[in-house]
Amino acid sequence: MKLLGRVLSEILNGLAPSLCAACDEPASGAFCEACGQNFQKPPERLVAGVPLLIAGAYAPPLSTAILRFKYQGRAELSRSLSRLVAPALGTLGLPADAVLVPVPLHPKRLATRGYNQAALLAQELGRSSGLSCRPRLLARARETERQVGKARDARLTNAADAFLVRQRGARHAVVVDDVVTTGATVRACAQALARGGIELCAVVALAEAFGD
Repeated sequence: MKLLGRVLSEILNGLAPSLCAACDEPASGAFCEACGQNFQKPPERLVAGVPLLIAGAYAPPLSTAILRFKYQGRAELSRSLSRLVAPALGTLGLPADAVLVPVPLHPKRLATRGYNQAALLAQELGRSSGLSCRPRLLARARETERQVGKARDARLTNAADAFLVRQRGARHAVVVDDVVTTGATVRACAQALARGGIELCAVVALAEAFGD
């Protein structure tokens, strides 16, 4: 029954008109014309020593859409939001065996939210790019505090040794997250992957927020 429900949901999503991820007005892409005029794109940079591919800065309308996607149960926004970064994914020159690895949630937070937004993004990116998605490759080794509002050093301490490799077999990985700020979470993921013999090739996120 769950599989049937997912299939019906996919069909209905395909038939439904495209709506702006930030305001639900009709849109031809992720955002309507009015919201799209405020879209900000920060300069490219590296994080954890690898390319960081992002859709834009963590500011309206993108931040509004991410908050709806992450905290307001709007899981269906994963499709339109993933399209903001999907075209550029093919320009990274990734190894043929690279896999998409979403940043995992702790089981308690996953139970509260009902879904992992990074995993939904990774699945959509996998469909559009042909790359394999490995949502269970990384796991939380321990529960961490929320990173929001923390300074850079506190974020690094909070994320240190927070992840472990639960599945083997991959050699190259692309970490997928919703928002990157200081890169503390990504660095912790990279360290866990390295301990498991997996090379981090790139990081993909919807937005970059500028913290301390």
